[in-house]
Amino acid sequence: MRAGTSETVITPPAGAPTLGTIQRSTGVHDDLFARALVLNDGNQRVAIVCLDLIGMDFAMVDEIRDAIRHRTGITSILLNCSHTHSSPFTIPWSVLGWRWVAGAGKKWRDRLAPILGEMVADAEATATDCVLRVGRASVQIGLNRRFETEQGVVMKPNPAGITVPWVDVLRVDRLDGTPAAVLFSHAAHPVIIHGASKLISADFPGYAVQKLKSLFGGNVLAMFAQGCGAQINGDPLRGGFAAAEHAGSLLAEAAFQAACNSKPLGKQTFTITSVSAGIPLAPLPTRSECARVLKEAEDRLAKLWSRTFSDEQMWDLQDQIDIGGAKSQSQDDVQPMDGQPWWLTDNVLCLRDLMKKVEAGEGGALRFDAQMVRVGDEWSLLATSHELFAEYQHWFDANAPTGKKMMWAYTNGCESYIPTNEELQRDGYETASFPAMDSAALKYRHRRAIGRGAENDVIEALRSLWA
Repeated sequence: MRAGTSETVITPPAGAPTLGTIQRSTGVHDDLFARALVLNDGNQRVAIVCLDLIGMDFAMVDEIRDAIRHRTGITSILLNCSHTHSSPFTIPWSVLGWRWVAGAGKKWRDRLAPILGEMVADAEATATDCVLRVGRASVQIGLNRRFETEQGVVMKPNPAGITVPWVDVLRVDRLDGTPAAVLFSHAAHPVIIHGASKLISADFPGYAVQKLKSLFGGNVLAMFAQGCGAQINGDPLRGGFAAAEHAGSLLAEAAFQAACNSKPLGKQTFTITSVSAGIPLAPLPTRSECARVLKEAEDRLAKLWSRTFSDEQMWDLQDQIDIGGAKSQSQDDVQPMDGQPWWLTDNVLCLRDLMKKVEAGEGGALRFDAQMVRVGDEWSLLATSHELFAEYQHWFDANAPTGKKMMWAYTNGCESYIPTNEELQRDGYETASFPAMDSAALKYRHRRAIGRGAENDVIEALRSLWA
């Protein structure tokens, strides 16, 4: 086995709007990074890339993977995003926020593919003989955020809710026993900064990476990958930079323990499998239903103003609002109150887009991609697209074909939440669909949640990776 590493800064310019505040950033607290680990067992290569970004749509993923293939010839590529909310809109969430990457942020966005292609090439150029080791340690820095009340599921800490209370580690050692790279994964939304600051930040994963490097005290590349934390918030939500540093330190110390106690894999070659499937979406509403809800939203918007504002004017208006103020209890904390200009305008634009889909009779399914890197019966890495609920990681932990395992979500595309069948029976931000105005489904590209029973299709696709 041979391995090479590299990293590069991918920080956007100040002024880029971030999802955490839904306002333009006023500066940079800490840089956003992309980090690469290239593994080569003599027969095949895999490029693992971890990015301090909220996520990416499939078009952006395909463009970056093509650039890496063209530059290096590597065809197995995993692009995992940490999902930090203190980064720009690079997922197709909302209309106004998403427009930034096609407008003011286009130059920054278009540079990512060539930069990442060069970074992976640089990583491969540093490749040396190595030994792979794997480990796990207990840690929990987040809380389940789906709390059931008499009025339905609301967004607030649920200490009794499911989490993924561990960190998984892949340690890559040089032949002299010193670590060249430590890849660690945990499941929790990086929202400890969130709306507490308008500064760009990698949130707790950034602090964890730096702390882990200091614990090893040598020339080691630390890389964080996000697990299945769709309904897990880093705690405390909006706690600020000191709280994010504390959480990052706890995670790094657990990852250090897992790395120090890691065991070498007996086999140093791997197999790679992949699957691309279609996950059914919820049915479209009727035209009359959509028209009614759209008119109600337009009427509410008309009470605020009667003229059209440009995207830049919308951000100017939003920058005057204190996002850290009161929130509707039924809404995720990333969302300002209904009636604020940005949010209400964006709802109308999302509903208009939904109406176009209804009038076109748009059907189809949600693209779902997954990859597995497997070392015999000893260890496997399963990586999937989208925001998967924590239950999927627990399922894989119980059903994986290997003794040791690691699972990620937010990899090679993020365009929807993927709840379980049971959770789809409940309402709430991650699971509700039309006509709910406070649902992620309305904001994401398809404007509707996945269909009832979709968990079965997800599990079938995952099982096919080792069937």
